[in-house]
Amino acid sequence: MFDFVIIGGGIIGLLTAKELHKNGATVAIIEKGSPGQQASWAAGGILSPMRPWHYSDPVNAISDLSQAVYQELSCELYQETGIDPEWILSGMLVLNDSDMPQALTWCQQHNAIHKVVSTEYLNTNFSHLRPINEPALLRDNVATIRTNKLLAALTQYLNNKGITFYNQQAESLIIKSGLVTGVQTTNEQVRGNEYIICSGAWSPKLIPEVYQKPDITPVKGQMICFPPVNIPDFCMVMDGDRYIIPRKDGRVVVGSTREYTSFDASKTKQAFADLKKFAQQLFPTLNNIEPDAHWAGLRPSSPDSIPYICRVDKVSNLSLNAGHYRNGIVTAPASAKLLVDLLLSHQPSINPSPYQLHR
Repeated sequence: MFDFVIIGGGIIGLLTAKELHKNGATVAIIEKGSPGQQASWAAGGILSPMRPWHYSDPVNAISDLSQAVYQELSCELYQETGIDPEWILSGMLVLNDSDMPQALTWCQQHNAIHKVVSTEYLNTNFSHLRPINEPALLRDNVATIRTNKLLAALTQYLNNKGITFYNQQAESLIIKSGLVTGVQTTNEQVRGNEYIICSGAWSPKLIPEVYQKPDITPVKGQMICFPPVNIPDFCMVMDGDRYIIPRKDGRVVVGSTREYTSFDASKTKQAFADLKKFAQQLFPTLNNIEPDAHWAGLRPSSPDSIPYICRVDKVSNLSLNAGHYRNGIVTAPASAKLLVDLLLSHQPSINPSPYQLHR
């Protein structure tokens, strides 16, 4: 019998387990595949909402808290496991932003480090880009992380700490008189005192129809990656709704699409071609280079992108930490901390009411 059983081994589930273990709890994680292989693995690893001025205060609150701890978390995982998550304070250059006044107002109101850079500055300091003919917004304090290495380090860390992993499908919750008594997996029942659903887009499926479900739907995102090239800096670039992330090893990640295809996570030739064209037009260095990776993931969309971090009504020992949409990596540390504070009756550092099922 575990203190907590977590269903879902993505970034949210893994960091929730880490936070619970830090507080002395015994934890099991149920994940149908390898931990971190769904939407978390597919993420680009930008440690900020891409345009925070488009998001509500509740999203930015857990984003800000998470950004403040990611460097320390990355160092801790590297020291414990020898796997470097590659946290880099790369900065982000935002091009062609149609709402620049809104962006500047937001940055000023939130004391966010930023500057508007001229076309002369851009074409001198970002000469690896196509010629830029309008000023742009440079956010120097935005970091990036290598998501696959972050997830590998977290998984190794939790294994080292004695967290139990069940690599099985969670088929259903066993609920009697408003109390979860176990999780039926493919092969067995896993029992605990408390249960937490961290299953991303699949989270509503685990809650029986007689209880209120979170409003979470899958949104597919496709990405590609180019082999190592010589890019002079690590600064991320956003152009319209797409972005380019230069990696430490010279690889270049390009994303992403936004497709409402239900649970179809298949890759498409059209998305590959569109992302490749976008990248090669913006980064001429990539011309005549073929991307060597292409993947897709299902993001868990929720109303206003505000996740559910709360108890499930009428089930006394069932909680949710899901629905982070495009900001799962961005907000994971603070989301885990908030839920654990609520479960352990600690004073939370932010107001938990916006993340409830009833809104």
